[in-house]
Amino acid sequence: MSDKALKNIFLNKFHQENGAKFVPFAGYEMPINYKKGIINEHLHVREKIGIFDVSHMGQILIPANHKNISELETYIPLNLKKIQSNKCHYSFILNKEGGIVDDIMLSKISINNKENIYIVYNASRKKILNEIFSNICENYSIINNRCLIAIQGPSSYLILKDFLDLSKVTNFLDINIIQYEDSNIYISRSGYTGEDGFEISIPNDSALSFVNHILKNENALLCGLGCRDSLRVEAGLSLYGNEINENITPIQANLSWALDKKRLEDIYLNGANILLKQLKTAKDMTKIGITPVNKTMLRNNMTLYSNEKKEIGYITSGCFSPVLKKSIGMGYLNNFNNNLDKLYVKVRGDFEEVIINNIPFVKKNYKKGG
Repeated sequence: MSDKALKNIFLNKFHQENGAKFVPFAGYEMPINYKKGIINEHLHVREKIGIFDVSHMGQILIPANHKNISELETYIPLNLKKIQSNKCHYSFILNKEGGIVDDIMLSKISINNKENIYIVYNASRKKILNEIFSNICENYSIINNRCLIAIQGPSSYLILKDFLDLSKVTNFLDINIIQYEDSNIYISRSGYTGEDGFEISIPNDSALSFVNHILKNENALLCGLGCRDSLRVEAGLSLYGNEINENITPIQANLSWALDKKRLEDIYLNGANILLKQLKTAKDMTKIGITPVNKTMLRNNMTLYSNEKKEIGYITSGCFSPVLKKSIGMGYLNNFNNNLDKLYVKVRGDFEEVIINNIPFVKKNYKKGG
């Protein structure tokens, strides 16, 4: 896609004025970093608070009536009739083979005394998901008049509580509707960095005021997609198009914890038989964390080799970890063997040894309980 065809998020001019460096991403011109650079932004989120504009992502409200819920349950492996209101759920849109069409954040919230299913989904999958929703749902509303702002880092709560009522989002994955100035905002205690934080869906007309309000605090820093990616790799979080895609199931991706296991017995759920079978048998592939023995930089799509120099897997995400001060990566091994002796990647014709690492690489700091 040419630069002229790229879409702009609502606060594009604001990001320009604040020194953003832009890159094309999922059809949008998006800030990758600001003046202090990716490493400084990354460490700032781990230590204080970072502000991310992720307004390129899809948002939709679907009335939680019987027809819509029944249709959505063909694609989504949750019991939508019984999920708790005002809680976010990490889930998937599945194809008929159980592959992941997209990973989503789904919640049930009440607007004007009517329950709605609220879904946030990836920008790169907007076209295909919007088509699915339009084919199966009635009276839905694709949201185009709201920004999505992620506030991430250990100081997030302390800074936001000065001007927002956070009493209804006290723990990780809580979501509620609260007031900011004269606007209703959807605020969830969530994010994709491994840190405590919040994601705020806010009307476009209030977004600039909201972001500037936070930036008055000296501990707040604008951050781009560059450090958002390195933060999520450190936290061991999957990214659509890297760790997950239409040919990988949640079970193969080590994400079976996000499935409602009883739904796998539902013949109307896409891929239910395949997923149930995978759940009961040895996996043909497994997701792993990887670090190099030397100073090799791990990159996406590098091939993984056994001690016999046979291809046995590949790297899905690789980056430099500013916290660990070394390269880290995630990937898949085929027919995983716990007795695997050594593992290698090939760099400029040479085989460089790498080590299987537990993921996450750094401790997650979500606010859970109490």
